[in-house]
Amino acid sequence: MKNNRVYFITKIIILIISLIPASTLYGQKSYDFEKEIEHPENYNFREINFVDLEDNITLSGTLIFPKIEYSKIVIIVPGSGKDTRNSHYVLAEELLKNSIAVYRFDDRGVGKSGGTVNFSVDQIIQDLYYALDNIKKTDTLAKKQIGVLGHSLGGIATIDVYQKSLNMDFIVLMSTPVEKYGRFNHLQFLSKSNPKIKTSAKTVFENLNIPLLFISGTNDSFFDSEKTISLLTEINNKNISTEILQGQNHFLRKGTDNWKKTKEYNNLYQIDNQTLDRIVSWIKKI
Repeated sequence: MKNNRVYFITKIIILIISLIPASTLYGQKSYDFEKEIEHPENYNFREINFVDLEDNITLSGTLIFPKIEYSKIVIIVPGSGKDTRNSHYVLAEELLKNSIAVYRFDDRGVGKSGGTVNFSVDQIIQDLYYALDNIKKTDTLAKKQIGVLGHSLGGIATIDVYQKSLNMDFIVLMSTPVEKYGRFNHLQFLSKSNPKIKTSAKTVFENLNIPLLFISGTNDSFFDSEKTISLLTEINNKNISTEILQGQNHFLRKGTDNWKKTKEYNNLYQIDNQTLDRIVSWIKKI
């Protein structure tokens, strides 16, 4: 069971990593697909570091928040690869424009974070757990609604952290293969009520008791987004909303995933305006 899960996730990680240029993976500052937000003067910035207690590694991130009163914070979790706190910059700025704070942190061994670069999904899960735990325990943020937005494998990590009984107020899954290794009914997650036993993805979503938005595009070549939408819709959980956007790819941009061949990475995070509107509107309504 465990070997099947490891095989499936490793296969996805290898596929995605193989599409990222070597200079991006191993260079010091070669993050062509990341940018700082365009209008930093409009917002406040607060560096918030946290410790992954299992490995005693300090990771570093930044909370960007509006200069006016706000009530929601979104922790953005990218997928596999080597990401800094400048990932998903278009999405981050759109959230900020709508008075929603954003927290992002540097991956292990990247930017100001300690440790060694590790592309394991289990590492993403572990670090996200401590990032969320730290934000929730920060006194000035304790009364805010805190949600997690996970893209691709970052979405899988988000569901795993939710199952670890670390409460969050809402979840957004972007282009996330929620079946993990292709079996919706297979026992693959730890049970929320009893962490000593496994439960299926179907059971996880049937029992989900916080608002969740699953959003994907019809042109996603990494998994069958339409089938996934159908699986989630059939569950009939009123807490789950689904959106499938015609003609959008794995990064929820118009077009196909042809960037895998063209190697055009510099605009990967330039998410489509239609997608931005769907995500922001849903979060604001919670």
